[in-house]
Amino acid sequence: MIQLIPSLEEGSKAPLYLQLYQYIRDEIVSGRIKENTRLPSVRNLSAYLEISRTPVADCYELLLAEGYVTSKPRSGFYVASFNEHLSVTHETNTALIKDTPQSNILDFHYDKTDLVHFPYKKWNKLNNACLTPENLQLLQSGDLQGMPGLRREIASYLHQMRGVRCEPEQIIIGAGTYHSLGLLFQLFKDEVAVVATEEAVNVGVKGIFDQLSSISFCPLALEKDGISIDELYQSKAQAVYVTPSHQFPFGMTLPMEKRRRLLQWAKEQQAYIIENDYDGEFRYNSRPLPSLQSLDEHEKVIYIGTFSRVLTPHIRISYLVLPQPLLEHFQRKKHGYNQLSSPILQMTLQLFMESQDFAGHIRKMRSLYQRKYEILLHSIKSVFEQNAEIIGQGSGLHVLLKVKNNMSEEQLVLTAEHAGVKVYPTSVYWLNPKKAMTSTVLIGFGSLSEDEIQTGIAKLGEAWGMTGK
Repeated sequence: MIQLIPSLEEGSKAPLYLQLYQYIRDEIVSGRIKENTRLPSVRNLSAYLEISRTPVADCYELLLAEGYVTSKPRSGFYVASFNEHLSVTHETNTALIKDTPQSNILDFHYDKTDLVHFPYKKWNKLNNACLTPENLQLLQSGDLQGMPGLRREIASYLHQMRGVRCEPEQIIIGAGTYHSLGLLFQLFKDEVAVVATEEAVNVGVKGIFDQLSSISFCPLALEKDGISIDELYQSKAQAVYVTPSHQFPFGMTLPMEKRRRLLQWAKEQQAYIIENDYDGEFRYNSRPLPSLQSLDEHEKVIYIGTFSRVLTPHIRISYLVLPQPLLEHFQRKKHGYNQLSSPILQMTLQLFMESQDFAGHIRKMRSLYQRKYEILLHSIKSVFEQNAEIIGQGSGLHVLLKVKNNMSEEQLVLTAEHAGVKVYPTSVYWLNPKKAMTSTVLIGFGSLSEDEIQTGIAKLGEAWGMTGK
């Protein structure tokens, strides 16, 4: 097992978990920590660094969510093999899933997708087509905004799927949502002092907030239908960060009335809306709502999305759609940015989007996830009856489960893991931990089979004392 020697500063503005995350991530990306290397356990690393276990656990959770590491039950955390899952056939991948220790534990992780149905053969064929002597330019850094052909495909895709109105020139390709957000906040730093935000956000987004010293962030209460618009007016913010399609982690969808009020606020205050269209592709049993950007008549919405949900988190490609004024700002300052997304991956994705297989894959995954979602809800209601509340129904690849058995969040998570099921805490997502919900866990279903979902929920019911109630 390797030794990790990060330089951690207790008094730094960046929290310890984020400092540790950045160190390990950079070691992995640089190749100094090799694929499949086992990382120290949370307990051992916290003891070695003489810090509490919480920042180490939060760091590993973020690395896991971003796909840099994998978790093996009763074994630990290992550096992910980034190319392996893209180079095996569908049949080989299915066999691997069945034969690995991962089948011994049922992992309801929110950020994992269904890899059994990933189009391996098609992707490999297109990827190999990029690696030819005629495409040597793909081994260079590439266009700063991303490959023009891919930006054309994304512009068309966003218009068809989410109603987004933009030109390819407005799109900037990124290496994941966090990279896109980081670039955006660099653009903001000279003109935006206060950014309002949902009071609970993704751990990685929270980490970006913690790093920035030039911008302050104002949490807004989350009502049953999304952020409080009244608090937004009181915040005096110059921008607001929202996930209107499927709020993370609560899962509510911002209704049309609030979308219009939010756009009206941006117009009146001459402010920006940062729309992270998280899980926008997956909405079940109801009519899809248009993106905020598609309703914007005053160039106030900045649109961010990723292919992590429709494909796999390991394909680190995101997109940022800038309104014209911000695009001009980017063009003036572009010498200060780097394009971190692999040109080879960009070209492969472009070819995949140009084929009919991409649209067919999305339709197939939407149908597949809807079936899994319905089985999850039915299983929870059958096992827990009135002893649990499902929060965040109707879209996305996860729900929250508030359990009525007097167990704390930590007890729910540990008891479930002892029973062979992994569920996840929600308190880590709150900007103000004192306001976190109690006895509530996050349950994702994207990577599990229908049988595994039913088995996992049954095990949770037994572990949490619901059997016989």
